[in-house]
Amino acid sequence: MLPLLPARALYIFLLAQQHDASTSTRRCFLDSCISSSCASFLLGSTLHPSLATAADDLDVPSSMTSSNDPLYLARPIGISSSNDGNGSSDDNTMKARPSAPVEFLVPATRVGLYIYQLLSIAEELAQLKKDDSTSSSSPSSSFIEQLDNLLLSSPPTFIKPTDPTVTRGDPYNNMPPLLGEIAVQQQKQKERKEQSITNIGVAPQLFEVGELMGERRQWSRLVQAERAREEASEIRRAMNIYTTNLNFNKNKYVYSGSQEEKKKMIREDRLPSATEVIRSDLDARDLYRNEVQTKLEDARAEYLYQKGVGFEDVGELVGLLRETKVALDSWFGFIPDEDIKMALEAVKREEQQN
Repeated sequence: MLPLLPARALYIFLLAQQHDASTSTRRCFLDSCISSSCASFLLGSTLHPSLATAADDLDVPSSMTSSNDPLYLARPIGISSSNDGNGSSDDNTMKARPSAPVEFLVPATRVGLYIYQLLSIAEELAQLKKDDSTSSSSPSSSFIEQLDNLLLSSPPTFIKPTDPTVTRGDPYNNMPPLLGEIAVQQQKQKERKEQSITNIGVAPQLFEVGELMGERRQWSRLVQAERAREEASEIRRAMNIYTTNLNFNKNKYVYSGSQEEKKKMIREDRLPSATEVIRSDLDARDLYRNEVQTKLEDARAEYLYQKGVGFEDVGELVGLLRETKVALDSWFGFIPDEDIKMALEAVKREEQQN
């Protein structure tokens, strides 16, 4: 169930329109990006909703993004500590997007620059092949060499030893088996009492610990599976570093529907909880992350094929990289513009120091 996406497209990684072949392509990208306008981890049923955590891959059909879905018009918000002195701290809170400190975004920003760099070079190669289609000799070797380095022989490192790591909250507070489940059950009972929910029945409460033990085993399997995927893909891990460190407001969210729609959902008991809205947001981010990873792997395979046939037609390669870019822009579309700009500036400083 995907939440409502930002209305405008994300153009933080605008391609450099022109650059000297003797100039670092990556440096041109950084200058262009910074000067330009910046545009699931499944939450366990017992997890504190302000922590984003690991999830298995999900495949949500587009049909679930219709207005009939109560989550369609719901958007989570972040935690805002700002107050302008005019009593509008609540307004600031409702406008704040979920975010994490900028250092957690830097690895994913390196990934974004890498993808845009690949696309730029591939498009230039395609144009050069088209212009030189009648020529027996072609000056395309420099572009092929760059793609060889970026895709095959020496791809860049997206995560440095000084970078932060993936953070996963434990819904059982790292307590031993059984003790953790009992603690969670007690917390649930406390929440039910606070919400005046008294019609649970004795039997369900007696079996609740057993159900929680099963959920904990499933949770452990999901975490282990996601760690294995991260070990296999540095791109996935770089994007997870940001997503798993997001801070959400666990009590409030923005609902964009009309008051009549909201009242109707309340009457029908369909108004989503903040936890459900957060879960939906994280699932959407993970879907776009998965798309970035899959399309980039497809592009690498296509490049190997074209390399074997003498680059007869690089149109498919360009198409796959453009699809990767679309998914990347969608993933970054959830992130505050100012955070993206600061992450780009941080990467630029890294390049200047090297």
